[in-house]
Amino acid sequence: MRAARVGRDYNRRLGKSVSGRLYRLLAGPPGLMLVNTPAFKLHTELRLKLETRLLDLGCGSGALLELLDSRMAFSRPPVGIDLSSRMLSLANVSRSSLVEGSGVQLPFADESFDLITCGHVAKHLDDRSMLLMLAEMRRVLAFGGIALLWDFEPTRSRRLNQWNELVITLGVKECNLRGYMKLSAFALEAGFEWVSNAHLRPFIYPPIPRASVIMGKAPVGWSEAPHAAASSTASSP
Repeated sequence: MRAARVGRDYNRRLGKSVSGRLYRLLAGPPGLMLVNTPAFKLHTELRLKLETRLLDLGCGSGALLELLDSRMAFSRPPVGIDLSSRMLSLANVSRSSLVEGSGVQLPFADESFDLITCGHVAKHLDDRSMLLMLAEMRRVLAFGGIALLWDFEPTRSRRLNQWNELVITLGVKECNLRGYMKLSAFALEAGFEWVSNAHLRPFIYPPIPRASVIMGKAPVGWSEAPHAAASSTASSP
């Protein structure tokens, strides 16, 4: 299964090589400011509440969960899931619950979470797996919940895209760069009733553009047709 292969690739990548040590640094709290810079404002921009039930899909070492929990002190410990057992072994979390597993088959009950974050996971998925993951995200979201997804996006230069793919994979074979329009189309196909460009900015490292999408699961009684909000800055490869 492709998802399992990605987990094995990451376990190998996190070995004792120089690149492995660098990746472990970037995946932990010191690298959060560089790689996931907008995370430091999510608690205010998403208007999180104490009772928010949070899932981070592709949580790595749990750094994002710890950051948000330190700002909010959620009434329920946040949950993270990741394919890489070695990455999870690097976690140093106080309250967060971390699970080894795949985003295309989430081991959680329907409507378990109010917010799902998913950063830098989509590039590892082919189209079928991408759709499966988004459908699973919607399934475990409560009615009225939202999901926020971001990842590297392609540029207009084929050569630059090839270079960027080399930089961001380094031993992980699968790499599919998608712009906002492709991500939003997948979200709508997966059943999300409301989809918009999240415009997450800035990302400090690596200096590769990101696409971000925010998706909503309609509350009970909502009857409008599914749609994606238009954006003048949205781009598609």
